[in-house]
Amino acid sequence: MKKNPTPPVRRRAIKDEHKQERRQAILDTAWRMFQSAAYEAVTIAGIAEAQGLAKGTIFLYFNTKEELFLAIQEQQLAAWFDAVDSQLEGGAGALTVAEAATLISHSIEEHVGVTRLLAILSTVLEQNVGLDSALRFKRMVMERLTRTGGLLERRLPFLRPGQGAQIFLRIQALIVGLRHLADRAPVIQKALQSPDLGAFNIDFDRELSETIAALLRGMEKET
Repeated sequence: MKKNPTPPVRRRAIKDEHKQERRQAILDTAWRMFQSAAYEAVTIAGIAEAQGLAKGTIFLYFNTKEELFLAIQEQQLAAWFDAVDSQLEGGAGALTVAEAATLISHSIEEHVGVTRLLAILSTVLEQNVGLDSALRFKRMVMERLTRTGGLLERRLPFLRPGQGAQIFLRIQALIVGLRHLADRAPVIQKALQSPDLGAFNIDFDRELSETIAALLRGMEKET
């Protein structure tokens, strides 16, 4: 009697696992290149060459460059939220406004690449992606905002339910604005060496920390 062939379940699993590994390798390479270059300078062709792949192979995993970097932002934002969650869960009792502002701002300083991507999120990365990618990203962000915002509310008792998530949304807006002010073209950097233009020189980390503290103090006074 002829035996029935074994269903190729294991073979498909191996293939799927290989695809996931290659996808992650592409993301890791693009992220590494982004650490030392502007977004515009990181190209699909360059990523493919660094991976030893044909350019067209990248598009088997990501429809556009923007979609690739949105996936990077998703992973890096998740890592940042994890770091903040760990800090908020690692202590007991209420935080002062200064302590909370320091905790958040220091975590952002340790994830500079995230802030650079946030600065181009709405204007670049979200402009050329498919609906599925957009929904997955926004739902991930909403879930993490809710979770991390809730943890912040437990450590800052003056916050009302839902205000923790609002704070992180406002911090995103601060990051975008300050990053645009701090990251300037070479000609503008040279122009700002003039003593009479010193007010335009922005220290991103210091301004962000002070503005987060001011935001929290204002919300505390409202209660």
